[in-house]
Amino acid sequence: MRRASAAALLVPLLLACSGSDDDAGGTDDSTVRTSVEAGPELTTTTEAPVREGDPLVVREQGVATYPDPFDITATLGGYGVVLENPNPDVMATGVRVVTRILDAEGTELLVDSALLNAVLPGQRMAVGRTLIEPIDGPTALEVSVEVSAWLLPADPDGAFAAEGAVTEPEEAGGSVTRFTVTSTWATPEEGVDVTAVYRAADGRILGAESTVVDVAPDRPATAQIRLLSPIPDLATTEVFVGRGFAAQTVG
Repeated sequence: MRRASAAALLVPLLLACSGSDDDAGGTDDSTVRTSVEAGPELTTTTEAPVREGDPLVVREQGVATYPDPFDITATLGGYGVVLENPNPDVMATGVRVVTRILDAEGTELLVDSALLNAVLPGQRMAVGRTLIEPIDGPTALEVSVEVSAWLLPADPDGAFAAEGAVTEPEEAGGSVTRFTVTSTWATPEEGVDVTAVYRAADGRILGAESTVVDVAPDRPATAQIRLLSPIPDLATTEVFVGRGFAAQTVG
């Protein structure tokens, strides 16, 4: 009797827990359903506002050849390019300058590249070098300029200046350009770009050479650029000063 009663009780329980085929599409009110709706997607950014500047302008360029003063059968030479930042408020940083030296037919004789930390707003900077390897018949330059980013200077009134530039022969047979760089920036700068442009009496660019100097705001930095050979017909030396390493990241 006990077993029969247990079976009798079990049947209605099973019927209560199982639904018929007619109820397959219905909703059991005893079932609790919960759903989580996704909220709006949150995004964050740490990128600085993008600034745009007008392209740097090639204000001057020149290429020259001249006899090697120590070997009359050899030819030396040089080139120089003067750039200007036409923007009054933003500086060009990470400036890559590629210069192609061409002959009269447009054939490429040499490709040279330079990287400048920055060109300040409204200021000029230069690239170039003196050429030891012989180049036959250079007549023109083709210059391309790429700017990595445009940034506001940390101190809009900060500036560098080169003073007392003199180029003179050395006893070893080469020559040297000596000058000082002064700064009105509030903090010291390392790796400041400096380029000396060498000109003939009529202003033609005969060549250029570059170096880097560390400059503190409280005292002039003495610097020099050595040349392996004197430059014939050299009349004046003009020194351009750019910025240090920090200009590419902090302005």
